[in-house]
Amino acid sequence: MTSPDHTPEHSPEHSPEYLEFPGQPETLPPDLFPTFPLCWATLSEIDTEDALEELEDWISWLVDRYALDHRTVPPCWEHHGALVEELSALRTAWITAFNITGRPEAPLEWHAQFALALHRLSDWASRTGCRTEHRADHAVLPGARGGS
Repeated sequence: MTSPDHTPEHSPEHSPEYLEFPGQPETLPPDLFPTFPLCWATLSEIDTEDALEELEDWISWLVDRYALDHRTVPPCWEHHGALVEELSALRTAWITAFNITGRPEAPLEWHAQFALALHRLSDWASRTGCRTEHRADHAVLPGARGGS
């Protein structure tokens, strides 16, 4: 399997981070293995920025691949915690499902979860009120629901 990151500069003889497995003719880069879920609340500001950059690349692909629009993933998604959490979870599940070590049925299961997530994403996107410009989320204080 060839990936855009598998260039001669990233080959096993040039990079020690490639893993070798007995009985396999090739070495495999560690980024082909499952990732772990992110707990956004525990990340430092710098780690959050780095994670958002990685997530942004995947979301750009996702939006293009599945022809999603602002009603599902608004351009300002990174400013809305619920959207970040859902999209991050989708990415983690996608990496695991489409990994070379994944089960054959995992991509179908991912698409089933993706269909459910689209409903949540659309709901959260509509709550943002963001159409042509970003609108900040409104924090709900305890006891403030329904004006009580």
